[in-house]
Amino acid sequence: MEKSDVKEIRKAVKAKESVIDWVYGLYVSSENEIVWEHTDYLRDMEEAERFRHMTMFSKVLSPHFGRDSFPLLITGQQDLLLSLRVEKRVTEDFSQFRDLLLSTYVHTDPYYATLTRIIYDVPVKTKDKLSLDDSEFVYEALLFCICPAKLSTPALGLKDDKVAELDRRWTIGNPRCGFLYPAFDGRMEDRNETLIHSTEPDTEDFINKLFVPADGVQPVGPKAQKNLFSDLLSRMDIGITDAAAISEGILDHAAEEEAGDLLDAGDVSRIAEAAGVRLDEEKLQEAYQEAIGTVPISVDALADKNIVVKTDAAAIKLPADKAQLIETRTIDGRDYILIPADGSIEVNGMSVSAMSLLKENGVKNDHEGREEEIEEDFLSEEDLPEGNQLI
Repeated sequence: MEKSDVKEIRKAVKAKESVIDWVYGLYVSSENEIVWEHTDYLRDMEEAERFRHMTMFSKVLSPHFGRDSFPLLITGQQDLLLSLRVEKRVTEDFSQFRDLLLSTYVHTDPYYATLTRIIYDVPVKTKDKLSLDDSEFVYEALLFCICPAKLSTPALGLKDDKVAELDRRWTIGNPRCGFLYPAFDGRMEDRNETLIHSTEPDTEDFINKLFVPADGVQPVGPKAQKNLFSDLLSRMDIGITDAAAISEGILDHAAEEEAGDLLDAGDVSRIAEAAGVRLDEEKLQEAYQEAIGTVPISVDALADKNIVVKTDAAAIKLPADKAQLIETRTIDGRDYILIPADGSIEVNGMSVSAMSLLKENGVKNDHEGREEEIEEDFLSEEDLPEGNQLI
């Protein structure tokens, strides 16, 4: 799947005439016991409940493709899920799916798990990407998500005609994990791929029971992807200014409409070259295989609007498009990271001036020096001939 595919399905799910058909849900206590279980059509729900479910499912189809959602190539056919997709309200299959969830999903708080079938008449699109009323085919898939429940925050309110602490309630939060199966790839169904939302450690057993990854490669989250990419740069002996330039280049690459969703070694080389950083191609290929291998690395997971340079004692944060301001210099045998002290300067919200920085470092500015020179040029009255005075 690509960004455009995810965007199209998300739009269809959130549409006024949503593609969501039936919704199966169950609420599980912190003791892993089923408190409530129900199946209903979306169209039969109250408006607020219908809106909440549409919003919930749309979050599984995250716009941050590669950061919050990951395409996963799988092997074999998922018979259980395909039967749930085709058959309507199959109690036996729901029970099998439910038992699998209860036996594999690790949790400490209650949660709400919900599964839905979507039926989407895929419209024909012209070469200029205009949608026509005609349908190419009907895409049927399952959308699933797990939403943890949390206690509401303590609050005061009017209770029994007096101000008192209100009862705390369990509220359902945003999806923690989920999937779309089969994948919507190239505006067609792909049974050998699924879209996974999140990869929390406590969901791995459940996901692995449902899907067998091709080549055993599991997608990893954005933090892990950044760590892998950082390992790659470390193996390439990338300096501070070059790393900042590459970070800025990745952000620019992510903004390009034609940019690919995933990065390979060739993409890294092209981004670095565009940023003015020359990399050894042979060393890059070797380092990429050692640090990343076949793990999918997303552009969105690496694209940050800010650059943060950290040392053991301090951190410098600035917008990615200002990466060129970072300098390194060795002064009196010590290495320094420098940024220009131009414009307004604040320390914990207190405005300071660049002149004060010069004074703190014992540097006299030209204006002050000139004032002293002028004062030395003035004559005192004692220096004037008798009968003359200064005016």
